[in-house]
Amino acid sequence: MARGVDADTVEEYLDKIDEPFAGALRTVRDRIAEIVPESEQVIKYRVPIFRVRGKDLVGLSATAKECSLLLMSPPAASALRGELAEGSITGATLHFAPDAPLSSATLRTIVDYRLGELA
Repeated sequence: MARGVDADTVEEYLDKIDEPFAGALRTVRDRIAEIVPESEQVIKYRVPIFRVRGKDLVGLSATAKECSLLLMSPPAASALRGELAEGSITGATLHFAPDAPLSSATLRTIVDYRLGELA
């Protein structure tokens, strides 16, 4: 499964990917939406992206083996590497297993960091 999917909406993207990946990404999406209710969810780069005040915050994707939270910032990835209790960071992407969606606490840490960068 490729990272990008031909979809016009986030829901369409999630409907086109296989379980358990879609379920895990839905859980993470819902948690991010709770943390940042003012965010906008769009498809960009063929993946779901959360935007705040017109700026990309984080994105979601899935591969054949794992789910990913796209941090959209190499400096954020460097700063958060070793600080998060879940997942593993490669480049500017946090990878996690589909049977272990990222917790609200981990997502809040990431979102707070990224919001600080975007401010």
